[in-house]
Amino acid sequence: MEDDKKEVIISDNEVGQSVDAFSKGLQRYLENLGLPTKKVLVNPEERMDVLDNVPRVVHKINPELRNASMYISKFIAACGAGLFDAALNFLWNETVMNLRSKVVRFDMDYFLNSIISDPRRRASFKTEEDLKKLDEWELIKGCKDTGIITEIGYKHLDYIRDMRNYASAAHPNQNDLDGLQLTSWLQTCIKEVLAKEPQGPVLDVKRLLNNLRKNVLSSGDLPSIKANIEKLPVELVDSTIRAVFGMYTDPQLDVQIRNNLKLIAAPLWNNCSIESKRNLGVKYAIYSANADTPRKELAREFLQFVHGLSYLPKEQIAADLDTVLDNLFMAHNGFNNFYNEPPHAKLLSAYIPNTGDIPLSIVGKYVKILVMCSIGNGYGVSGGASIYYDNLINRFNEVQMTEFVGLLNDSDVRSRLQFPSCAERFKDLIKKFIPRVADVKLQQILRYLDKTTNNNLQNLNKASEYKRLIQSIQQ
Repeated sequence: MEDDKKEVIISDNEVGQSVDAFSKGLQRYLENLGLPTKKVLVNPEERMDVLDNVPRVVHKINPELRNASMYISKFIAACGAGLFDAALNFLWNETVMNLRSKVVRFDMDYFLNSIISDPRRRASFKTEEDLKKLDEWELIKGCKDTGIITEIGYKHLDYIRDMRNYASAAHPNQNDLDGLQLTSWLQTCIKEVLAKEPQGPVLDVKRLLNNLRKNVLSSGDLPSIKANIEKLPVELVDSTIRAVFGMYTDPQLDVQIRNNLKLIAAPLWNNCSIESKRNLGVKYAIYSANADTPRKELAREFLQFVHGLSYLPKEQIAADLDTVLDNLFMAHNGFNNFYNEPPHAKLLSAYIPNTGDIPLSIVGKYVKILVMCSIGNGYGVSGGASIYYDNLINRFNEVQMTEFVGLLNDSDVRSRLQFPSCAERFKDLIKKFIPRVADVKLQQILRYLDKTTNNNLQNLNKASEYKRLIQSIQQ
């Protein structure tokens, strides 16, 4: 190391003289060719600002990596020649190559599953060579999101990337760069990338992913895993759950790995951001829109497992709820319904958030089928499903209760109310809703229904007062 330093220090004066001589010689050469000489080369003083500081900065890179840093050599050569725009381009190339190398050495699948949401595009990334297909902004953002570089490092690199795009030889330009700027950027790239390896919590993520792929985990391993996940910064939890979701939705994934992922899915879900939860819902919608049925089913399985179906986009929720409600109603009206209803009721419950809010386009169907299943048939209510029905009806908001009071206009509901037990359960719902309603008109019609005898509920749609009250809440 000392020998390396002496060699560079001893050559400083010689380099300065050579830079000046080279500039003058090249300028004369360009003049003889009749080519422009102004603003072609940076003046020698600016070049020496870089070259004087290079030894101190470059020696922060370990010797093994330094020996392979071809673009750093080109950077220095370009600075010496006075071509700062080319030098910036060389510096950026070295930085990008190093980041790609870090991605591969750290965990390429984790990285790619974290940053690429389109499954068709993700399928085209298989080898280290494929990383070249990533836009450079994706590369540095992905490295930030996965913890390979720091937030501060990302901000600096994003600025340097922007300058590289607009002030380097990568594009035609007439921008002036000075030596101190270039030296600062060299130091940043070395400090934040070339001389720095991932550290801290991100290493815990690497160990976790490695264990998920290679070991057989059990519920006994969960407490320590959960404790470690809870200590991670939310940004790393977000990138980890994106990677886990990407692995889980791979139809070719080994069963044992999928079982391992199920163990950690809930702790990751409970500690990730709302934005990440919504993004996973969007991925499910993408699979559905692309008719990628295997991935769609696995995505739904994952989201159902973590109680996350309510985070699907509203349009997707409406489409899925329509199918789920149809299947529930078929089971409810079919043979052996008490046994067949619970799985469908459970799935329906998974789509409804704690607020009870669902897309308006599906509210009418949702209220009708849920209420009909809740009041049961002439033989009673499915015991295994009733817990889900009660829970969902307890989440009814005033929009849904408004749909409820209008159900007496529905012939299917009226037919069901001919059974005394069904009418009684319908009346119980009315009593449950009254204290929860703030709207005066809705309160009025609920009290009117409450005073109606059970036998008359099925014929109430003909009553002029009922029609008047219904019309009043629809205005």
